[in-house]
Amino acid sequence: MMSMRAMLTAHLARELGDPEIGADLAAILEEEALGWTAPTVPVGRIRHIFGFTFGNRMAPNANRVPGPVNVALANVACALHAATSAPILAQWEVAEAAAGLPEGAVTPIYPGRDERGEPVYLSTGGVLEEIARQRDPASFGVVGVVAFADHMARCVTTARRLGFDAYAPEGIAMPAEYDTLSGQAWCRDRLAYLLHDLMIRMTERRAMAIAAARR
Repeated sequence: MMSMRAMLTAHLARELGDPEIGADLAAILEEEALGWTAPTVPVGRIRHIFGFTFGNRMAPNANRVPGPVNVALANVACALHAATSAPILAQWEVAEAAAGLPEGAVTPIYPGRDERGEPVYLSTGGVLEEIARQRDPASFGVVGVVAFADHMARCVTTARRLGFDAYAPEGIAMPAEYDTLSGQAWCRDRLAYLLHDLMIRMTERRAMAIAAARR
């Protein structure tokens, strides 16, 4: 019986008339379009915790507030900190919702501001690039990622590409319920989000292919 990779390769080779490109594209599709689970690590091995937001809520005065999903993510991050004493680095929505921790336990990652003082969208990759600017990724040791369930695989994959030894914490359930009132439309519905995630994954792969073609 053929593997999924072999079936994709054969199909794309026929469709594109190019076995080599068919194999390359099949590998990317298997990883990025068909892979939704992240490698895991026992909680006791975690030395740092990275927390990623998922959507937000818009307050009546138009300010952004964490919202229920980010509160749930903060609760997971706090529980992991209690189990490991590992410092937390988190996007501000998760950091703001992480209450009751000792001073210095949480380092928030904030977005930049545009010329009008409005926050600039901070992507998953942008969060990790900011952390990598502060310290060598290898110096963090094993990183336990806290992220919305459908966002987890991309968070871990992107972190690993940047040199972090990142994993999903073994045996820890991540928030998975979508907020229909999220301030980000793609975070209100599962199909909409999965398509958004695929778009980001493929955009990143496109950038990698362009960079390789320029070498």
